[in-house]
Amino acid sequence: MRQKSLAVVALLAALCLLRPALAAEPAAWAAGGGLESPPRAVFPPADIDDVTELHADYAPGAAQRADAGAPDDAGGAEGEPLLNADYWLGYPLAIPRFFTAPGRFDTGDWIKAGAFVVAAGGAFLADEDLRRFFRHNRSHVSDDIAAVGYRLGDYKTILAGSAVAYAAGYAVGDRRLRETALLVVQGWALTAGATEGIKDLAGRQRPGYTDDHTLFEGPGGSGKSFPSGHVANAFVAATVINEQYHDVVWVGPVAYGLAGLVAWSRLNDNAHWASDVVAGAGLGYAIGMLVAHFSPFREQGDVTAAALPVAGGGGLQLGFRF
Repeated sequence: MRQKSLAVVALLAALCLLRPALAAEPAAWAAGGGLESPPRAVFPPADIDDVTELHADYAPGAAQRADAGAPDDAGGAEGEPLLNADYWLGYPLAIPRFFTAPGRFDTGDWIKAGAFVVAAGGAFLADEDLRRFFRHNRSHVSDDIAAVGYRLGDYKTILAGSAVAYAAGYAVGDRRLRETALLVVQGWALTAGATEGIKDLAGRQRPGYTDDHTLFEGPGGSGKSFPSGHVANAFVAATVINEQYHDVVWVGPVAYGLAGLVAWSRLNDNAHWASDVVAGAGLGYAIGMLVAHFSPFREQGDVTAAALPVAGGGGLQLGFRF
């Protein structure tokens, strides 16, 4: 168990240890739609020329505070994240939220959805060719590397890594790390349910059992290939972590790089068709974004006002968070 969770723990522990460098916060989603939104708007009076705009990015939970880089109290005024009722309510609410998500899409989201469909379709057409390529280039070295990828996508790794991260965040008073650990667990639980349901409905045979990549036996079939659960696990964790630490440049490449290693391992091991892998990545990404969007640890609907004195007059600065 300890070896399996090493890589995920290392990533989350690094975030904990580098906390003083994490003061800048990520941009949040707009409440009414879209995957991403710009920082909160600032509206100075139209007749004021010399105005210093104050930009403050949005971040989840207690990291929103001005002292975001400093330790908080274990629990703090906002209460311990694990005891947040809205967090637990998010589990059952995720189902209707998932199916109504297209109604909140903006142009960028539809472009991403279209790109995913094209990628999945292309992978399906290339399934057998890619299978032959990976089988021809498989070696003892690739198997050893793939073994690491397999462990990273295993549910025990996700759960153990999240538990260690939460404990570490509690020990050092890092609320954002605790919130991230809980959101990763929520994302994993939702992804596990979705992947198992789709596997049962599709009944697709794994490439190790058939040469026919179109063999979908449907409900009741013995196949469990579509989509890849390991890849979905890896991508939901990577997406949640990246959204929580969007202000830290190296987090995204590392998180998605590790998720990509999981995807590659499933192809190297001939455990999944390429289209299984693409579908798993897309599912994990979508659920990860959903979990981040509806995180109960982010402040919503805030309106702030502050006097803005300038030479020869004054003004009012309004800040909105959606």
